[in-house]
Amino acid sequence: MTRTQRSIRAAARAVGVAAAVSVMASSAIACSTGSEQIERDGAAVDRGDMVMVSEVRSLTNPYEAAWVQGSRAYAESLGIELKVIVYGGDSQNALSQLQSVLAAGKTVLLNINPNTSADTPAIVRAVQNSGGCAVTQWSKPADLHPQDVGNGWASYVAYDGVQQGADTGKALVDSLGGTGGVIALQGLLANEISQTRFQGFQQAMDGQSGVTLLDDQPADFDRNKAYTTTQTLLNKYGDQVNGIWAATDSMALGALQAAREAGRAGEIKIASAADATPEALGAIANGELLSTYTTDPYFNGAMGLAICYQAMTGALDVESLPRENREFFVDQSLITANNVDQFLAVPTDEEIVRSVQDPFSRITGPVAR
Repeated sequence: MTRTQRSIRAAARAVGVAAAVSVMASSAIACSTGSEQIERDGAAVDRGDMVMVSEVRSLTNPYEAAWVQGSRAYAESLGIELKVIVYGGDSQNALSQLQSVLAAGKTVLLNINPNTSADTPAIVRAVQNSGGCAVTQWSKPADLHPQDVGNGWASYVAYDGVQQGADTGKALVDSLGGTGGVIALQGLLANEISQTRFQGFQQAMDGQSGVTLLDDQPADFDRNKAYTTTQTLLNKYGDQVNGIWAATDSMALGALQAAREAGRAGEIKIASAADATPEALGAIANGELLSTYTTDPYFNGAMGLAICYQAMTGALDVESLPRENREFFVDQSLITANNVDQFLAVPTDEEIVRSVQDPFSRITGPVAR
């Protein structure tokens, strides 16, 4: 079993976290690219002056709940306060809540999954201008790089969505024996990882001739929207639908619910492109889902904070980091019925913390410019 498999294993751990951060509407800090920046002099920041921030869309999403669990395990291991910001898919809410924490005066160590690529510039500049440290994951504009902003944006962490989409699309095509009709559920259309996953899925479809894409619709990473969208498409296409591809587990599970209610669970092949949530793993084990992809939410939730903590305590010098440590892909694994058993155990807090002692240990390559 690989190190990734041992430490990510998403399984049913209930994560009870509440965001207790007030909203401040001002956007002046982040939106002013000409504002005076606070430059650190290289001195280490005292642990008591730090606050760690983990920012996600929703805690009802099992992937993001596991991400927060990883953040919590790491922060607690150091005795540093963790603030969880849940922004509900609202980009302005994500920024205004972050500004509220920045205004409190402590040095902010931020780990965030931005709502869209367009949100990243304001977020990282706000942290840079405050003298804090940010690691962003999943989404950023292609022409914006950490070095463009400064040492306050330590790293951008990416996941190969094209690979995820292509591998899970191929699994779906293969499960149909190369013939049939499928529908696809995309995430947020403005989200980079959603775009790349669908691109990979299209590559898998282009590589064969017998499976037809009947329709594709955005479901915004939302389980309920995926459920209602699938209901509509099943009513529209009926028995022509032999397979469903979804960009995330939450959407795949919404589609599965619709298939169950139509009496077609197991008959309609459903492939998810990401997240390895406990419920999805169980559905793979019992034959109702074909696949998911693990990007280890526990590791991801701790990794960004570990990079910032090491930067702020002098364990690493952001300015001297090689390019592949500023913008990089991390390893990931396709999960099917053939290997799902390897991912069912839950990592302990100690395993999560140990996995990020070297937060760059899972780099698979730099993000191409």
